[in-house]
Amino acid sequence: MSVMICGEDRTRLKVMGDIDADLAVPRGAAGHCWISFSDGTLIEAAYGDDEACRFVVSKEGAGITRIQRDGDGDVLRLDWRVEWVTVAPAFNAARAATHGEVMPLLPGLFG
Repeated sequence: MSVMICGEDRTRLKVMGDIDADLAVPRGAAGHCWISFSDGTLIEAAYGDDEACRFVVSKEGAGITRIQRDGDGDVLRLDWRVEWVTVAPAFNAARAATHGEVMPLLPGLFG
């Protein structure tokens, strides 16, 4: 139970495994997009000037994510039961700002 994704060209991402699909890289995204999975994983994908697709894990989900070099580009493998995957342009996505979690004060510790 897993899926693999690789960049076909600047316009498509190939999904293989539990889900078999060609997903379009949104137009106007300049080869930069977000891939989200049903397990909560969020991946940043970007095509470089050399037309190679690179993946970066932005948010870990429940699954195990591995990124391997394959020739000029990356191959992303997500080991988990994937129910859906979607692609959004980088300019049309938003994330909550993360702030450090404040540790609670323990009674009697400070005077």
